Amino acid sequence: MLLVRTEDFIDAPPEKVWEVLSDFARYPDWNPLLLEARGRLEVGARVAVRAYPPGGPEWWALRFTATLVRVESPGALEWTGGVPGVLQGRHFFHLSSEGRGTRLVHGEEFRGVATRLFGRKRVEALQSAYAAMNRALAERVRG
Repeated sequence: MLLVRTEDFIDAPPEKVWEVLSDFARYPDWNPLLLEARGRLEVGARVAVRAYPPGGPEWWALRFTATLVRVESPGALEWTGGVPGVLQGRHFFHLSSEGRGTRLVHGEEFRGVATRLFGRKRVEALQSAYAAMNRALAERVRG
């Protein structure tokens, strides 16, 4: 397993962060990593995603379908996708109250033989992309 994990503080309550994070239709307005997400916000729903590849051109955005496996307002959003045994991911957002704000833990667990091809630069690019999404989320919440 390969874990990419970021953690940030957002100066707004979890409910406000959740409102932005769970509004898939508005992702194109603010999200630098997940350019598009379409689907119902419920466990078991399939969500069509277009993601910007860190370090790659936007026209080469990755398209995939993920399955929502955890939807807990306003605390957690998780989805899975990929090819079993080759490369599977579990993307997660965990929100918890911290003072008058929110502690955001955002990342992904990767499994499969293709993780052996992830060099340090690829992991660092993913880490940076997830951190950029965290900053954009915080800016959008502050609105």
